[in-house]
Amino acid sequence: MERAFAVDDAELIRGTLDGRREDFDALVERYQKALYAFAYRFVHDHDQAADIVQVTFVQAYTHLKQFAGRSSFKTWLHQIALNECRALHRTAAARQHLSLSDMSERALEPLVAPDADTIGWKPLLERLITKLPLRQRAVVILRVFSDLPFKEIAWLEGISENSAKVSYHHAIARLRSWVREKDG
Repeated sequence: MERAFAVDDAELIRGTLDGRREDFDALVERYQKALYAFAYRFVHDHDQAADIVQVTFVQAYTHLKQFAGRSSFKTWLHQIALNECRALHRTAAARQHLSLSDMSERALEPLVAPDADTIGWKPLLERLITKLPLRQRAVVILRVFSDLPFKEIAWLEGISENSAKVSYHHAIARLRSWVREKDG
């Protein structure tokens, strides 16, 4: 596996398409932690994040011939993962029509906002990010945690680079406002 880290993504993709399964394994090893971190920040559930990563790699392997190289492989993987996160969000939104009396007390715990002093700022910030509208949430996570440039975020979102920047800045302003409210 040491050779795999000295090889660029394009060569590993060609190797995978030529039938070398170990080349795809190298791509998985290279990107699984970053994708898991991305998915977890989006859904805030370890099992769901792991499922999203698994589905992302299955989709990537299945559709690898369709990877045209218009973006980096990392960006393409994030696009697949983002689509999975959104699909999960749509499914969860459809299930939210339960009445509160049908839910157990334990199921309601995530709805209670924890105090920043109790949990620290990083978990509070990640919790606040989950309250952002989907596009803003995606742009912030892709930019801050996945370190993607605005140009690639724009491509993923199907928007202009300027729109990606505006979404990011609106999200940051909203997060700052919420943090000030928590302090006040």
